[in-house]
Amino acid sequence: MDFFRINGNVMRSRFFAVCLACMAIASTSFIRAYAQGARTDLLLPDTPDYASLSENGKHLFDGLTNNGRYHGETIIVRMRPIAEVLSNNRMQITIPGRAETHDVHIKTIEYSDDRNYKLYGTVGESLLSVILTSRNGMKGGIIQEPERSYEICDLGEDGQLLMGYENDAWKERFCASGIGSAMQKIQAEPDIDKSGRKPGDNAKIEPCTSNIRVLFLYGNNVNPISATNHAYNTLDIFNQTVTNSGVANTAYVQLVGVVQTTFTQKDYDIKKDALALSNTASVQNLCNQNKADLVLLFSWEDHGDAGGVPDPEVYHHPNSSRSFAIVDLNFPIVPVVGAHELSHLFGCNHENEIFGLPYAQGYIFSGVNTLVASGTAPGSKIFYYSNPNKIFAGSPMGNATHNNAKVMTDKSPIVKAFRPEPNVLSGSIYGPTSGYAYQVYTYEAIAKCGSPPYSYQWKESSDGINYSGNGTGEFYNVGLYHNGNHLFYLKLKIISADGQMIEYWMQIWVDDDPNGGYRKGQKDDDSLQIEGGEAVLQPNPTSGRVNSFSVLKRLRRSGLA
Repeated sequence: MDFFRINGNVMRSRFFAVCLACMAIASTSFIRAYAQGARTDLLLPDTPDYASLSENGKHLFDGLTNNGRYHGETIIVRMRPIAEVLSNNRMQITIPGRAETHDVHIKTIEYSDDRNYKLYGTVGESLLSVILTSRNGMKGGIIQEPERSYEICDLGEDGQLLMGYENDAWKERFCASGIGSAMQKIQAEPDIDKSGRKPGDNAKIEPCTSNIRVLFLYGNNVNPISATNHAYNTLDIFNQTVTNSGVANTAYVQLVGVVQTTFTQKDYDIKKDALALSNTASVQNLCNQNKADLVLLFSWEDHGDAGGVPDPEVYHHPNSSRSFAIVDLNFPIVPVVGAHELSHLFGCNHENEIFGLPYAQGYIFSGVNTLVASGTAPGSKIFYYSNPNKIFAGSPMGNATHNNAKVMTDKSPIVKAFRPEPNVLSGSIYGPTSGYAYQVYTYEAIAKCGSPPYSYQWKESSDGINYSGNGTGEFYNVGLYHNGNHLFYLKLKIISADGQMIEYWMQIWVDDDPNGGYRKGQKDDDSLQIEGGEAVLQPNPTSGRVNSFSVLKRLRRSGLA
């Protein structure tokens, strides 16, 4: 009996030890799982208060809120690095203090490093947008919720400031009356030839054309920190709306500068003040000195409306002498108002205005406002122009008389020509935006402006964050492999001889080859050939299939794989 009693105690001790070990392992796994789960959210759960900010953080906070005059909600937050929270083109955002977590579907990624990127996504499968940007570490963007939205502004090392507002707030005073468009003849874009190239002595160097240039001004009673944050967020919303709406890329805007002006209000009517702004000699001089096509003033004058362009309506847009707008910082939806007002300067009207172009009205559909609708419908303003060719949930976003996407496409060449073109390097990537898995496609670097010769650096990625590769030529061959989420990313850096540098991204949709990429190929005009050590697809993009197995063997022999 003593033997069994002793061994029973031993067995019981071992049993308890095993139980404790299992509990410890389970506890550790739970903690790890909880920690990993928490790290998937963009925002850390703690919310620092003003007193905990550094002196620089307080300085930035005071500037963004104009020393407490901002009327909306303010939440100090800290963002995790994007690379830590992005998974399979998804991320979570939980606003501290609010129970609801939003699943953000990332649609586009332009990522250089953790200090320089732009991500665009939607809240679930809705039309509500999330834009996250970082420019040399300066964070910005916007988060749209069903009931509330937040502008993201930067507090340096102390984190970020969410400037919140109710989506229905201020809708009755969102914008003063829009202005119509003068009917003007548009010069047609040159047709591309069968090879996909535009005419020119050197096909890869296109004529020097930059984006439409916007100069942001701010008054004596506006902090430059506030103006700079709002300026970048305004441009991001505007350009994302251009992309979402299928508008020609000639409508993209870029920042000229953020400059102080001595202009002060002449009238509490924001439309009359915008007219006075356009007639002010010092402002016109700033516009000409900076070669700005459009000018937007951030004001803190307590106007009756959040934004406006010159009145009276006889000043039709686009009009180079009336290419000025005002946004009043008394209202908490600054970058959305800014993008809305800039769109008026192209000739876009509200949904209920019939002057100007016959197709220039905004649109309200399914209970939401397109960007240039007046804002009287409930809910958030979506980053789309009215466009009958865009469908959501079975409903078109416009019709024959509500097509601001066409206005933006038609009128952007006129706006671009308001001021002389500066020699600012730009470019693009030419090539297919979709292809079959395990096949090879060729992409071309397009350089504009700057000074030739140009150097190129190509990199590729399967997640939009981690890039590799060292291609240096004008052309770059890409093998599109299946990576689970059917997306592939290219990044191109162009450097001109005068030292200018710029980066471009392309997101490529990858379709699985229904035959697994190993169907016996046919030798015809669409077959892949190795020429001079490079894989060249003829024609590019191909309309047929290629034998992926033989492609890989040829690439290995040629040293390309």
